[in-house]
Amino acid sequence: MIRTFEDLLTNLVSAGRTLIDNSGINHRPSIGDMYEGLTKSILEKTVFAGLNLNIITSSFIENKKGERSHEMDVLLIEGEGQKLPFAEKYVVLEKQVIAVFQVKKTLTKQLLTDAYFNLKNVYDVCELEDENEYSKRMLRDAYVGVFKMGVHRSKPLRKFFESVTQEHIFNCLRAEAYLPLRIVIGYQGYSSEKGLRKAFYEFLGEHRLTNGFSPLHFPNLIINDQFSLLKGNGMPYISPMENNKWPFFNSSSGKPILHLLELLWSRLSYRFNLDAGIFGDDLEVESVNRFLSCNMVHVDGRRGWNYEYTDLPKNNFTSTMPSSAWEPVPLTNEQHHVIAYLCKHTFLRLTKINWWMEKIGKKVEVEPFVEGLLATGLVYIDSCKELRLLTESCQCFVVPGVGFVGADNKTGKLTRWLERRIGKKIENVLHVKFK
Repeated sequence: MIRTFEDLLTNLVSAGRTLIDNSGINHRPSIGDMYEGLTKSILEKTVFAGLNLNIITSSFIENKKGERSHEMDVLLIEGEGQKLPFAEKYVVLEKQVIAVFQVKKTLTKQLLTDAYFNLKNVYDVCELEDENEYSKRMLRDAYVGVFKMGVHRSKPLRKFFESVTQEHIFNCLRAEAYLPLRIVIGYQGYSSEKGLRKAFYEFLGEHRLTNGFSPLHFPNLIINDQFSLLKGNGMPYISPMENNKWPFFNSSSGKPILHLLELLWSRLSYRFNLDAGIFGDDLEVESVNRFLSCNMVHVDGRRGWNYEYTDLPKNNFTSTMPSSAWEPVPLTNEQHHVIAYLCKHTFLRLTKINWWMEKIGKKVEVEPFVEGLLATGLVYIDSCKELRLLTESCQCFVVPGVGFVGADNKTGKLTRWLERRIGKKIENVLHVKFK
């Protein structure tokens, strides 16, 4: 379904841009209004009926204190806003806002700067105090994806963090789960992915001593024609930590509408418990180019974010980023034996691993075995030195010609992969038989 919408909306964007370009209007505010209208028209086709969603333009966000944001180009909201007198503009409550967009016909560094600070104002005005279950679920999934660890069971939380960097990234993720999506859409501007990366990196360097430049403040998505910068905060794109650094901001060529749909539909699916079927079979993995990594540092008695730029060769920036087929994790017999135990018994102490291996007549060297288990991405070690599942619905199969495989099947992805492989529909994955 999502791929069909991507093709449709891509064609609509192209047709809309042609209509605006052929209008003969040179008045810049009017051109801006037309591009905001095009964005509104496109977004109206991305949202689902029956959810009481509305898209408004040139409107304001208000918090519980009555403080209002700057004027935002386009907002996706739940419910109705308070209409301002004699104008098609609205004031909406923070809790109503799902996504905020800044729209530019031609994205330049100055307009990118304007869009960044306008979207930063969303963070400034939002109080992030409304407790809701969907944000908690989103935070949990993001936490697991970025840290590759389960949600901690003991308090205070500070005892859990292995570093100051991890603590601050957790705080970023927690705020992200309660903030609206912040998205910049530039219909034209930079002629290459590398050019967009360079412009944003220079913009970042020019503000290295300015407040408001933590990973939290970065937009979730910046689209410029066919090029994108996107945040890997696990909502939905995941960039796990590596060596106490977080490669949180990445770039891509091609498929900007797909990135937009992934962000919007993921947020809507959490908020309204939508069926995962809206994403199609979800058996392709989109690739991105690493752009910025971050960690916390102390310099001259001050603590702040350090950003590391990843310079890539020209051949990395292709016209459309390739995708790869999703595969479950291959498992050894011993790994499967432990994961199957965790599926039934929740946890296994590290000291009990070889006790369990005796059941199948095996013995392992614990340390390298555990390292291999952690590398599957299916398990983690908690603070009590116990192995636990990272997944919500882990399942394992032994597949002819492949061997043991495992994955989180909460959205049915593993089932769909197996159905594609064996060429038939599976009604109950708990009773699969291979001949």
